[in-house]
Amino acid sequence: MLILDELKRNDAQLRLVAAMVALGLFVLLAGLWWVQVVSARKYQSHLETQAYRTVRVPAERGKILDREGRVLAENAPSYNLNLYLDDLGSDFRKEYAHLRPVKIVTNSPPFWKFWSRAKKVTKQRARLDSDQVDALAWQARYNVASKIASELSSDMGEPLKVDPADFKRHYATERAMSYPLLEDLDPAEIARFEEHYSSGLPVDLEMESQRVYPYGTTAAHLLGFVRKDDSSIEGEEAFFDYRLPDWRGVLGIEGGYDSYLHGHAGVESVLVNNLGYRQTANVWSAPEPGENVVLTLDLDVQRAAEQSLLAHRGPNSRAAIVVMNARNGDVLAMVSSPLINPIYNSNSPAYLADEKLKPQLNRATQQNYAPGSIFKPIVGLAALEAGLDPNALVDNPGYVYVGRRHITDLAEPGQYDLKKAIVHSSNTYFITIGLRTGIDKIVRMAEKFHFGERTGLTTRQETRGIFPSLKEVNSSDWHDGDSANICIGQGAMAVTPLQMAVAYSAIANGGTVFWPRLVERIEPQDPSTGETSTDYPSGLVRDRLGVSQHSLNVLHDAMLAETVEGTGQAAQVPGLKICGKTGTAEVMNEHNVRIDRTTWFASYAPYENPKYAVVVMVESGTFGGPTCAPIAHDIYEELLKKDPTIANVAKN
Repeated sequence: MLILDELKRNDAQLRLVAAMVALGLFVLLAGLWWVQVVSARKYQSHLETQAYRTVRVPAERGKILDREGRVLAENAPSYNLNLYLDDLGSDFRKEYAHLRPVKIVTNSPPFWKFWSRAKKVTKQRARLDSDQVDALAWQARYNVASKIASELSSDMGEPLKVDPADFKRHYATERAMSYPLLEDLDPAEIARFEEHYSSGLPVDLEMESQRVYPYGTTAAHLLGFVRKDDSSIEGEEAFFDYRLPDWRGVLGIEGGYDSYLHGHAGVESVLVNNLGYRQTANVWSAPEPGENVVLTLDLDVQRAAEQSLLAHRGPNSRAAIVVMNARNGDVLAMVSSPLINPIYNSNSPAYLADEKLKPQLNRATQQNYAPGSIFKPIVGLAALEAGLDPNALVDNPGYVYVGRRHITDLAEPGQYDLKKAIVHSSNTYFITIGLRTGIDKIVRMAEKFHFGERTGLTTRQETRGIFPSLKEVNSSDWHDGDSANICIGQGAMAVTPLQMAVAYSAIANGGTVFWPRLVERIEPQDPSTGETSTDYPSGLVRDRLGVSQHSLNVLHDAMLAETVEGTGQAAQVPGLKICGKTGTAEVMNEHNVRIDRTTWFASYAPYENPKYAVVVMVESGTFGGPTCAPIAHDIYEELLKKDPTIANVAKN
């Protein structure tokens, strides 16, 4: 009571202080009442705006380059015309009010107003259940978006439509993100938009990264393709509220080296309000760009091979070409036809085309083919290593009997040694020496070349081929007729053009079987970062034939004669000695009736010191000489142009 007693004194200053304290307490209590009671809804609404959403921001994809640094695949800006939904809240509400049904209510005047008989007509909103309200709200939003699209259509000079299902999905799951009305605008469309753009519409251009291939269909099968895929990769955050468009490699180099090309996505935080619309955005972690992949491919050789194939066989030819450095296994060109656009995916028309054309397959590595006569040098090598005298003669009457089976020989009747048999591709000669040598020795030689096994590519585009094992050829189910087929490259065997390029490289280089190399190195996009490159060594040895140089020299001489005086003459290039072998394999149906032919020309050059191997395969050709050898001629011309040192060199 001491305080009250003091206040009762006639002390003006003390009473003033007390009044000020009381006033302060009153203001404080009033403020608390205002915040806690009157403004509760307002602050609750503000609290609800403090909801963060995470956005996955894709990294810049790495480039694919040829061995000289020329870009085969890169990124380019793509512009989309986007609609900003967060600016349309009032328009949605107005359209909803416009769409909501009303009912007309007519009321008679009360009985005491007997002097007025006029009925009162009023409008009332119809009562809707929750499902009807939701459906009407979706319709209102769609109508607003469609109206904006229609207004833009006249300015853009093309019809713009909003897909109802896609719009509903986007609004429900990605409301904070803009909605694309038109994707991948060309320069003319961008110019029209900028010219006619009305600031009254909540639309604008947004940039998105697009995968592009500067040389179009060049090396398309080898490069592979990408597909839109915004899922997280290993090492990234797995949970995001929103994901911006991204690309994922599927096949070829794009698919096999996607972990290097892809990079690591960044994270952006978006502050959204209680309606789900964007307020602000901040970058939590920046995306890390992917690395560049440098190939062993030579763009000039690749294009020369493709252009020659197009000129000689047309755009719908079913064919493959492999050009390899025989001294280290580097693949300089890999062609598959028909060519495709690498931006296609597995749902595109090109991939659903004629089953016979199968444009999606890389015929250089994914298709099995009977090699026909281009397998004969390998049979000859096995026979030479088993003691065959290359000058010994075999009589060819124009056919050969294996048991009671008659096998026709297209080579003219006469006597043949190894060289003449290579030049004229005598079936009788190779069946005869092959059976004398023994199928087991031929199989062992083929195993050193690793037929029937994959070559180790990481492009997800390789078949292992077919070749009998020693166990199979020594079983009771194996007959001399089966062995005869193998001796001429038919029957229970199949190869890929890449496998034959590896085999002919081994014959050319003295007996070393290399692992083929497609990628030279992985390097950072920005060298200034100080990050190091990852080099893939060339010349990785897979096996050695273990054959004598004498046997190889005999084959070299015979295969040189093939292009000088035999069926491979169309491959000749002035100033360059080419060793080769043509081949034609029969394609039979289940009734053993010929339905097609596979034609080949397998070769290497220069004769004196081989450096390059070229294998050309064409389905439905006539014979290997006229069909494939002219294409090889064009490729060797390009090789000679790029590497003049291979001309007229002295033999080691």
